[in-house]
Amino acid sequence: MPEFLIEPMFEAQHPFWVDLIGYIAGAITLTAMHRKTMIPLRLGAVFGNAMFLTFGLIAGIWPTAVLHAILLPLNAFRLYQMLRLVKTIRREHEGESFGMEALLPYMRTETRAEGDVLFRKGDDADRMYMIGSGTVRLVEIDHALSDGALIGEIAFFTPERARTVTAVCATDCTLYSLTNSAMLQLYYQNPKFGLYLMRVIVERLLANWERAEARAAPG
Repeated sequence: MPEFLIEPMFEAQHPFWVDLIGYIAGAITLTAMHRKTMIPLRLGAVFGNAMFLTFGLIAGIWPTAVLHAILLPLNAFRLYQMLRLVKTIRREHEGESFGMEALLPYMRTETRAEGDVLFRKGDDADRMYMIGSGTVRLVEIDHALSDGALIGEIAFFTPERARTVTAVCATDCTLYSLTNSAMLQLYYQNPKFGLYLMRVIVERLLANWERAEARAAPG
């Protein structure tokens, strides 16, 4: 075999312990991929990225090193977001105040003008909203919601997945929307998020019932 082919093959060899780092990194990553919830998956991905980055740097395999140098902070940031969400929802479960701001990284910002119709009664429910600023009026029950309130979460749990009221912007509004698919992902990643939604829905239904009784009471 020509000498110029033999030399690169020899130079590519490195001690077994270097290969072992790569095998461990692969094992950690495969184990993480088999986890059913997002936090263990992200945690395994972070450790796998760190091991692959170490392997790539020591072995001089630069594409591997560059790839995992990018993935490591990305997975670490997503893990931080999920842990913060879990901590926030746990506080709500234990009776402390819940800040929907923990969900903002998973939501999309929308701006609506006064008079815009967010949805009409009977429309398909494809997302829920949180009001960042402004006021939204629920037409059929003549009720207004403002900063921090959720809108459209009840329809997600109805059999028809249809809107139960019409929502109109009473002022210019900044809204944050969460799609049904994102809501499902958050629910499966952390069932306590589902518990929070159910609490919000029950509170909303009880409040609507009280308002209906007050209107029906003889004046």
